[in-house]
Amino acid sequence: MGTHTGWKSVAMLGAASVTTLLVVRAIRRRRSPVIVSKLSCRCGKIQGELSAIRQDSIRIHCYCGDCRQYANFIASLGNQKDTTVGEFGDTRVVQVCKSAVKITQGNGLIKLARKAKNSSKGQIFMHRFYASCCNVPLYNTVDFLGFVGVFTDFLDEHYKEFEGPVRMFAEEALKTRSDPEAEISVPDFLWKLLRYYPWRKCGPFDYKQEPVYWGA
Repeated sequence: MGTHTGWKSVAMLGAASVTTLLVVRAIRRRRSPVIVSKLSCRCGKIQGELSAIRQDSIRIHCYCGDCRQYANFIASLGNQKDTTVGEFGDTRVVQVCKSAVKITQGNGLIKLARKAKNSSKGQIFMHRFYASCCNVPLYNTVDFLGFVGVFTDFLDEHYKEFEGPVRMFAEEALKTRSDPEAEISVPDFLWKLLRYYPWRKCGPFDYKQEPVYWGA
């Protein structure tokens, strides 16, 4: 009987803690400012806007080899040496809700890239969109989730008002930073997955167009 009562108390305490956390997040979100940043590809033919609640968004520096290989592949389509990869092998995005992204010009120039299915490993589920006019990445997303990572290279300076940066896959960096960023918070990341989910079908994302394949 005592054991049953003890587990019941633990469950009630856990539920109370989760409820408190959700209430605190809701209050913080209501008070959080909306940050607006203009989106433009390198040549300017694609224009848009990111308008996202600061509390729901985060700047991420991803050091994974997949993102790096993809960025270099897209640059190769236009025979460019200047890619979106940083000196440490990082690609920089702002992770926001899909509903936060609007394209106002050049939507037909946005093309889809997918990792080749016969690739030995990697993010074959990821949908990566790029500007076909100047061959630069624009944003990465997954069709069944509600968030998108927009490359900071194609946002104006207001993107720096978002929290972060935090790092992902730092073990795959080309070299070690002397000023390493904070690790991404797993609980916060999982919360955002849940928070974004109702908007998984929002945004200017055409998942059905014929993709260009990379990483074969």
